[in-house]
Amino acid sequence: MHYVKGDLLDANLDVTQPEALVYEPKKNGGYKLVGVEYVVFQAAWDAENDAPPALFGKTFTLIPAGNRYSLPAFYELHAWIWRPNPSGIFKDWNPSVTCRGQGDPA
Repeated sequence: MHYVKGDLLDANLDVTQPEALVYEPKKNGGYKLVGVEYVVFQAAWDAENDAPPALFGKTFTLIPAGNRYSLPAFYELHAWIWRPNPSGIFKDWNPSVTCRGQGDPA
């Protein structure tokens, strides 16, 4: 589950203010914070920059228009801070995270 702070969706990136928080449902209800996602719209970024955005030495992934979110093209970078990702901390998908309420009960 992604919770996005719309006011942060602009051409700026601030490592201390990710645009989205990523939560996993817990078995007994509620949600656990498992990661963050940095997001910037491609048009806004490209208008002011010559290269794709990068943080932590990682270049963001471009998600083209026509995506499942019905958003214009955007760049994104996940950081799995509170749930280790066997694929890597900055990979888009974390196979250890589920949307079905199978996360930690606490």
